[in-house]
Amino acid sequence: MIWTALQTVIMIFAMIGVGIFISWRKWATAETAKFLPKIIINVALPCMIIYFFSEKLERRELLDSWLPLLIVFAAAPLSFLLGKLVAALFRIPKTRRGVFAVMFPFSNSMFIGLPVAQALFGERGIPFALFYYLANTTFFWTLGYYSIRRDADIIGNKQSAISFSGVVKKLITPPTVTLGVMFALVLSGLELPALIVNTAEHINGLTTPLSLIFMGILIHDMGTKCVTFERDLIPVMLGRFLLAPGLLFAVCAAVSPLFSGALAIDFTLMRNVFTVQAG
Repeated sequence: MIWTALQTVIMIFAMIGVGIFISWRKWATAETAKFLPKIIINVALPCMIIYFFSEKLERRELLDSWLPLLIVFAAAPLSFLLGKLVAALFRIPKTRRGVFAVMFPFSNSMFIGLPVAQALFGERGIPFALFYYLANTTFFWTLGYYSIRRDADIIGNKQSAISFSGVVKKLITPPTVTLGVMFALVLSGLELPALIVNTAEHINGLTTPLSLIFMGILIHDMGTKCVTFERDLIPVMLGRFLLAPGLLFAVCAAVSPLFSGALAIDFTLMRNVFTVQAG
């Protein structure tokens, strides 16, 4: 088990290393590689959702998915509030408290989270990673966006107007729309043509390698000059790697009595995927 985990980590870093190598050889930079996240978000991830919902999820499992969704949609705001509390305890400057609190619940659940979930837990972990992504995206563009804008307003001594339509536009993306459509199709018992599903299966394979290669390009492009250590990073790292995953683990433990033989959900797998995603 330990060797399997180590192999997974080595594989992830190897793919990131490919991105670093590509950037080092100047085959691509963060600027010229901007097409990669567009492919991932607009093509590869929707295809992953289509494939896994069509081939890996039964209607019964999806009917029971209300509980995993409830867990992640409850844990995200709780973790955000925990970040606010830690910010007050550590006397983080008011101009940075919004960004500080955002670092607790909201992770890079697409470019790092999905590849890690697939590498560690295999295909069975992907649906839970997608549930986490849905909650992560929803609350980032509502709670998170508002908090970051407040920091900017304090610094600029102004008051920005955040429109409801602007937030909705951020939430309506190809992956979230595809999730909604596939939920409806699977619950209604309708099936997509095999040609669409088979095509989605092949394109789905792009998601993990392209995500990690793009991260490698970004890492090399940033270099080490912009990396500085500040006192505020200590509580951020504490929250990111210990408190946020610990809180999600605790929320899962609190609702564990609700999981019984009547629910078609693998509780242990769900808890482990959510905890890793939170970190």
